[in-house]
Amino acid sequence: MKKKIAICAAQIPFNYGGAEILVEELNRQLNKRGFQSEIIYVPFKWYPKSQLIENALVWKMLDLTESNGEKIDLVICTKYPTYAVKHPNKITWLFHQHRPIYDLLDTSYTDFDKSNIEDLKYIKQIKKIDELTLKESKKIFTISKNVSERLKKFNDIDSEVVYPPTQLEGRYYTEKYDDYILSAGRLDPLKRIELMIEAMKYVKSNVRFLIAGRGKHEKILKEVVKKNGLENRVEFLGFVKEEELLNLYANAGAIYFAPKDEDYGFITIEAFKSKKTVITTNDSGGVLEFVKDHKTGLISNPNAKEIALNVDKLFQDKRQLEILGQEAFEKVVNINWDFVVDKLVNDFLK
Repeated sequence: MKKKIAICAAQIPFNYGGAEILVEELNRQLNKRGFQSEIIYVPFKWYPKSQLIENALVWKMLDLTESNGEKIDLVICTKYPTYAVKHPNKITWLFHQHRPIYDLLDTSYTDFDKSNIEDLKYIKQIKKIDELTLKESKKIFTISKNVSERLKKFNDIDSEVVYPPTQLEGRYYTEKYDDYILSAGRLDPLKRIELMIEAMKYVKSNVRFLIAGRGKHEKILKEVVKKNGLENRVEFLGFVKEEELLNLYANAGAIYFAPKDEDYGFITIEAFKSKKTVITTNDSGGVLEFVKDHKTGLISNPNAKEIALNVDKLFQDKRQLEILGQEAFEKVVNINWDFVVDKLVNDFLK
């Protein structure tokens, strides 16, 4: 009989991004390898703040020990608050915790104020939930060193890094190095795409900036383009299908990806698999586990003028694009699903 695996996913309804793609791909890869895997979705809402505690209670009350009279052999938890679920054979592959109470606290990216007594109460509760329920896992893996380091820093919990492959693994290719920089993914403030738009004011090379993707920040980004008179240099492509995305990567000169303290950064892996170098910043978190300055990409402060200088450095001698791109490819060639499934599953189903 096939071993049954439940993948626990908290999803914001009508939102779809990297975490959802990763959960779906993990499920597909497990089924492909002879397991009977299924995703258990519970809707997630972060407001009012009491919902964060109630969401955890919902997971804690679920019984995933069996389904329809048959044992569920393993549960894999992914992000807050899925790991509150109780199961005798639970592991966690941590995508991220609820970051607004941890690394994003004291930044403009959180709705929590630690000087507010009510907020402080929720911060303490969520931290306690994390520390109690994560430790129930037989093993805690994370998707990056950055996530592991946060877990150690804020909760004093050890973990092991298992890098996830991308959704289109095996389909990336390289054609040429055209005069455009590509940004792909959800348009969200944390991705800081406006930094690259503003950098285009200072870029001297004949380079365009193409933005693929949609999101809540799109309207603001378009206003930044208009305000700076960059309509002829910056183009919004909207949602692009898989084949078009692969083609955009294959022909880009370089990829821009400079989010604020990213957990992992699939865009980096997609760029490297396409033999493209990445322009990023020195506070981009997981991206910096792969991008090394002047080896696989260029790194600067999160400053538009400095980013522009790096763009000009790259495109003034286009041979660099190919050299850095090849080095980047070597960096990610061993990230694959066989390794991930072996680490996450095989040791826990003996």
